[in-house]
Amino acid sequence: PKTAWTVALGFAIGMFPLMGVTTIACALIAGVLRLRQVAIQLGNYAALPLQIILLVPFLRLGERIAGAERFVFDLPALLKGFPNIPESTARAVVMAQWHMIEGWAVVAPVAFVVAGLLGKALLRKRLGVRVDLGRAA
Repeated sequence: PKTAWTVALGFAIGMFPLMGVTTIACALIAGVLRLRQVAIQLGNYAALPLQIILLVPFLRLGERIAGAERFVFDLPALLKGFPNIPESTARAVVMAQWHMIEGWAVVAPVAFVVAGLLGKALLRKRLGVRVDLGRAA
């Protein structure tokens, strides 16, 4: 059961909407909580497609939570001004990232519980034994 919850934790963290952060975050959390690195990273990498697919839904959910205006990403305009991006655009991008994190913070606990319960049931049903996906770090 602990393995299923470790994978589920990696999955929930793996959906975090800022690319390139989740592997290190999972490694640090697993180290602090003395969880199996392989199990948490398995969940982390299983969530990668959702991390990408859910960027905009997380953004929209975060905007709704914060009561913020809808962020419109205009790539051609951004590239045209590069590298001299106006401060207002930079602030808008940072706020959009914050809204994505807010959306993730609402969804991640639910994803953790659902993934943990599913993983626990699957491991028990399919394998009927305790699964060891590596040792604690």
